[in-house]
Amino acid sequence: MTIRYGVKAGVARLQIDRPERRNALDAAMRVELADQVERAAADPEVRAVVLAGVPGHFCSGADLGQFAGETLASSRLRMRRGGLKIIDGLTRMEKPVIASVDGPAVGLGWALALACDHVVVSTRARFALTYAKVGLVPDCGAAHMLVRNIGMLRAKELIFSGRFVDASEALAMGLATEIVDEDKVESHVEAVAQRFAAGPTFAYGMSKHMLHQALSPSLGDFFDIEALVAPQMRFTEDYREGTTAFREKRPPNFKGN
Repeated sequence: MTIRYGVKAGVARLQIDRPERRNALDAAMRVELADQVERAAADPEVRAVVLAGVPGHFCSGADLGQFAGETLASSRLRMRRGGLKIIDGLTRMEKPVIASVDGPAVGLGWALALACDHVVVSTRARFALTYAKVGLVPDCGAAHMLVRNIGMLRAKELIFSGRFVDASEALAMGLATEIVDEDKVESHVEAVAQRFAAGPTFAYGMSKHMLHQALSPSLGDFFDIEALVAPQMRFTEDYREGTTAFREKRPPNFKGN
């Protein structure tokens, strides 16, 4: 399980490589990915960034098996060091970031794609925010970014239902930039990345700042709210029931608290 990092011809490629867990990110991998995003941002040789998974996978979210033994304080600290830092780094990156989504992007995985500037999806890409199914709320800025992409009512429908959105629907809703056949994803993304790498990097970065400032509240302000609320959800009865039902492959019996 690892985050692979390499730079070629001005393009940094970050690849999540944990196919046996559908590229779920455990705590150590989230810290590593945050560090690699920071590394790409600081490298003057990098003019564009590609975020991808191994073929057939993007990211199935955070590893649910990691939360045992946590306290509320440690949960909040873990969020800030991992998921929130990754999303903050991607959105603040003063270089174009391309998401190459060839497979499911769930929870944190969808947040990663939402934080990118250009989202290329294969025909087998699928997206979902499944938090409600285990008694949680969206985290890593997903709610903030989703509502600003598709509006309040549609964001609520996706978050409350936890349903999957296929590649075509994602494109129609403005949640993907383009769809390509799965066997052409890598070559197409490389062409897009090279086009961005040959472009006016500083102008791209400043354009990102201007566009993000057009949103209110800022994503940074939203992170403060999220870091207060989201960790509390992992200490509820509904979360315990939701995760137990998930492991036992049965419908959850939520009590509402």
